[in-house]
Amino acid sequence: MPVSEKIERKLSSVPDLPGAYLMKDAEGNILYVGKARSLRKRLRQHFRENAPNYGWTEQLYAHADDVEFTVTSSEVEAFILEANLIKEHKPRYNIRLADDKSYPYLKLTDEMYPRLMVLRDLPRDARVSFPGRGGGRRFHDPHQQKVHGTGSGQIFGPYPDASSMRRIMQIVPKLFKLRSCRRKLDGTENGKPCLNLHIGRCLGPCRGVEYVSREEYGEAVRLTARFLEGKSGEIVKDLETEMQVAAEGLDFELAARLRDRVKAIRRVTQDQVMVANENRDQDVLGVALSGETALVACLQVRSGRLVKQDQVPFGHAADRAGPEVLDAFLTQHYSRATYIPPEVLVGEDVEDMDEWAELLGEARGTKVRVYRPQRGEKRRLVELATKNAEIRLQAIEKSHAAQQQATQGALRDLADALGLPETPRRIECYDISTTQGRNSTGSQVVFTDGLPDKRSYRRYRIIADGKPDDYAMMGEMLERRLRRGLSDDPKFLPMPDLILVDGGKGQLNKALEVLGDSGLGDTPVAGLAKQEEEVFLPGAPDPVDMSGHQSAHFLLQRVRDEAHRFAITHHRGLRDSQITRSVLDDVPGIGPERKRELLKAFPSVQEMTRASVEELAAVDGMDRSAAEKLLSALMAGPSLSGETAEEGEE
Repeated sequence: MPVSEKIERKLSSVPDLPGAYLMKDAEGNILYVGKARSLRKRLRQHFRENAPNYGWTEQLYAHADDVEFTVTSSEVEAFILEANLIKEHKPRYNIRLADDKSYPYLKLTDEMYPRLMVLRDLPRDARVSFPGRGGGRRFHDPHQQKVHGTGSGQIFGPYPDASSMRRIMQIVPKLFKLRSCRRKLDGTENGKPCLNLHIGRCLGPCRGVEYVSREEYGEAVRLTARFLEGKSGEIVKDLETEMQVAAEGLDFELAARLRDRVKAIRRVTQDQVMVANENRDQDVLGVALSGETALVACLQVRSGRLVKQDQVPFGHAADRAGPEVLDAFLTQHYSRATYIPPEVLVGEDVEDMDEWAELLGEARGTKVRVYRPQRGEKRRLVELATKNAEIRLQAIEKSHAAQQQATQGALRDLADALGLPETPRRIECYDISTTQGRNSTGSQVVFTDGLPDKRSYRRYRIIADGKPDDYAMMGEMLERRLRRGLSDDPKFLPMPDLILVDGGKGQLNKALEVLGDSGLGDTPVAGLAKQEEEVFLPGAPDPVDMSGHQSAHFLLQRVRDEAHRFAITHHRGLRDSQITRSVLDDVPGIGPERKRELLKAFPSVQEMTRASVEELAAVDGMDRSAAEKLLSALMAGPSLSGETAEEGEE
């Protein structure tokens, strides 16, 4: 197999150490990311005559012109690095998650009286601490984590299905009565109790230790942690034992409370099915493939009960086999998981199964078995996971087919309504967001074949800031986009088949002027006026009659709304950043330390305006006097209500 000079030269110096590597083409684009226990052996395996051939690898090796590698101190570190590089660079030949968004987690906070909160991403120190870099901590194991109300916080997840996470957030206050407020509690009475205490959804630690002891609250935290670990069966058994003891001691009031709690837990966990005769923890993986898409179903069995099922779709799976998809899942899932069970069952024979067992065992801290069961109960579980993956993938394909049929119909209807010579494949829509000429931003959203193409979205920080001039700002954004496209910048290609501008005749005429100056006067363009939902075409005094083109009108509105959302999100971030700097810096007594803690506790200035003096004073480093000054400054400052800041858009 022919190998480039760059690769041949580097192969002789690759160390026999663990690490991650990147294959690149002649232009420097990253084609593939991998990991290895031995970089030397793995890379030589890739670029020798006996290199593995899976169909897609032939194209990979034909385009590979260079290779870079990073040595790590352990295979676990290489494992994490590989997952991060895949997510960051999205290489062409790696099987990738169909949705690269960060999945949420749940955390029991590290406070005297912990609360349950949502994390949008997993902190690095909760994943892994690598050997040789101090600490020696491994993947979070909830069975080893101490929960006393004053110990380290616990993290659970990830939750690919955000609806299940939200359901848990609703259930926990009802079952275990943990607080949800942000107050800084120290065991003394702190302000007026909120409504949750009065409706029986909080134990009331704000009333002080005389009202609820730290031991009682700590027990609620422990029960919450076990519930999130999937140990509801064990919780019920323990509560039933306590109930029996209370009844025998004639404490019927306590026995009744315990009985009600048992009923509540059974009611919310009634969909957890007992699937194993043994009291064990395991993940069961099944895979299904179809065309470009693959899906892995992960059944999470805890204490013999099926407590959760994650169904994770992957893209770029054409010409791939089931074991390759499972290998990709193992990398992407366990690199960000907070818990690795002692047993992982797979539906197909993954390559290097023993190495995976060793790697996950090193990450967990105890032995992990990764294998494909051949008979019995475990084989039945794997078949169940595979069946679930197949059913879910079929549902996704059916939904995609219906969506594609509907969008193609809408595109044909759009071409008919606007008199276009052919159906537009690439539609670009432009929107401006500004606040009296300050922090002006523009958005370019792209719909390809009628669907959002978010990789092609672009944001523009408008340079001509100052006196509000919507037309000039729209012209600046379009001129910059077209100039980049005409210069063959790959980030701005292909050129659009239809341009939509958010606005009426003024914005439309400005777009026509820019297109003419760019030599693209033949490009179809239309204006969308929000107030009356009207569509304007060049040279037409009246808006287009869309009454007979409902699907086309709906598509135009969807494109316009997406452009508006995209512009507003960026503009609001810039505006909030400026407001944060100006308002917080001008408040007496709010220095850098307090400012940093406030921004940790509240996601935005708007959230601070909604907080009470007690909640602001509860932030680390704050006191009541500083909180009162801050709230007074926020209320007296510029509009911070979080409205959509639409001045000057039309």
